[in-house]
Amino acid sequence: MFRLTLCLLFGISLVIAIGGSIASAQSLSIFGNAVPNNPIDDGYAVTLGVKFWSSQPGTILGIRFYRAVKSPQGYVADLYSADGTMLGSTTMAPGSGPLPGWQEVDFPSPIPISANTTYIAAYYCPVGQGAWDAYGLTYGVTNGPLTAPASGAVGGNGVYHYDNSFPNNSNESSNYYVDVLFAPTGAALVLNFNPPHPSIPANASLGSVVATISATWSDGSPFTGTLSFAPPYSNDGAVFAISGNNLIVNPSGPGLFADANTVQNVTIVATQ
Repeated sequence: MFRLTLCLLFGISLVIAIGGSIASAQSLSIFGNAVPNNPIDDGYAVTLGVKFWSSQPGTILGIRFYRAVKSPQGYVADLYSADGTMLGSTTMAPGSGPLPGWQEVDFPSPIPISANTTYIAAYYCPVGQGAWDAYGLTYGVTNGPLTAPASGAVGGNGVYHYDNSFPNNSNESSNYYVDVLFAPTGAALVLNFNPPHPSIPANASLGSVVATISATWSDGSPFTGTLSFAPPYSNDGAVFAISGNNLIVNPSGPGLFADANTVQNVTIVATQ
């Protein structure tokens, strides 16, 4: 199964679930080489993290984070379950990589994770000053099977704590640029939406296209399955429908006026 959280500017959050896999040894991260707008925050010792899930099982090879300043004491990288159980921890020396820039610390052994399960990747920096972009996870970010979900869909994302402990606080849907290096057990089914965050007026006409959905396997194989709605969020009380690869305003539904300035959740399932 594959889940992706997409928030539309109208205020609709799409949680996408997809089934199927093809064997692959590709390793992935969430944010790639993204560069923060604000690479340096305050100077308090802090643990910064991100909630994430994968659409398919695999292993976490290590933690990635955007390092703005050098910490003479080094860093601590952790992987937690959603309830705060530590699944793995390792330390990193002060490092010699570029500043600012992405750093990586590998776990002594890969840590297995389950599909469609929320985890928290985090790192502790004794000198603080990590990257911080307010509202950077308002809409969530997805790359292949990996998703850092929209903050509003998971009770807050990213997360922090002002010491070396489980990060369980959130503020302004901030992105602290904490990431993972993930090795999936198979290729991912990738969903792309065009436009990714469309503006949907409350008076949208019935049958108008909200977004066009393209589905492909990450190894280049074509997706030949079907798209449909499913629990837990279904199709927002029949407001939306799927026509081919288009997500549309349901011709038989009440329209969108009742959802103006709200966040709605819609689950889309792709079946191969």
